[in-house]
Amino acid sequence: MTDLMLLRAIRHNSWANLEMLAFCSKMSASQLEWTASGVYGTIHATLQHILTAEAGYLHSLTGGELPPGGRPPETLMPLDRLADLARSNAERIEKVLANETDPDRKITRPSGAIVPGTIIVTQYIHHGSDHRAHIGTILGAHSVEGPNLDAWAFGRAIGVSTAALR
Repeated sequence: MTDLMLLRAIRHNSWANLEMLAFCSKMSASQLEWTASGVYGTIHATLQHILTAEAGYLHSLTGGELPPGGRPPETLMPLDRLADLARSNAERIEKVLANETDPDRKITRPSGAIVPGTIIVTQYIHHGSDHRAHIGTILGAHSVEGPNLDAWAFGRAIGVSTAALR
């Protein structure tokens, strides 16, 4: 049961990224540049930050070369490329979780910090949630209701829950 719970949490993160990208793909270029006080940056920059950070966490877990888009470029990637990166990250994290490796294996991050793999996976999930909330804050500051990305909506989307809307 624990493996399924972790897998569902990972899949929620992947689903939420793609849902937010789909929502934002309907926005104008000027709307993607919206920001608000106390958040990471613009909507577009925040989306890119989420996905390139995930690629970096995957790099820490697996080693090797960073995938295309894994290093934050100097310019913003188009949303369709970010969606490709989101799908790639989703596939790669599931492969990482399917491997039988020591979850407490110590990994040296680019910063020099040494952390167990379990903390990197936890950060992978938490980081995206934090920054998607930033995008929600930006949208709310502009009187736009964003997509419902909570766990209840995910449960309904994958057909395992009939939990009421928020």
